[in-house]
Amino acid sequence: MAQRIWLNELRAANVRQSGAMTVLDENQIADVKPGPESNLFFKEVLLQVGALPEAQRITVILVYAEGYSYQQAADILEIPVGTIMSRLAAARVKLKNKFKSNESEFG
Repeated sequence: MAQRIWLNELRAANVRQSGAMTVLDENQIADVKPGPESNLFFKEVLLQVGALPEAQRITVILVYAEGYSYQQAADILEIPVGTIMSRLAAARVKLKNKFKSNESEFG
């Protein structure tokens, strides 16, 4: 996302300076494919989300993975929106603590 913003700013600057858009060569665009480190991180996140209690796991998947709003997730699960917010907050704390402990283990 940051790369796209940067490219848009470059294009906008070129348009302002020259009055026309410049075509970027393929070698001017950074490779956006996820590297091995990203894949390992995503795998670890998925493992930790999978280890959450069922209610929190389902809520996290609905909101963060599937992109449902809090209200939509509440409607799907037939629970109040406040419960959705509570479950997400608890899940974030658990995940944060888990990743902090992993970070301290590996330096």
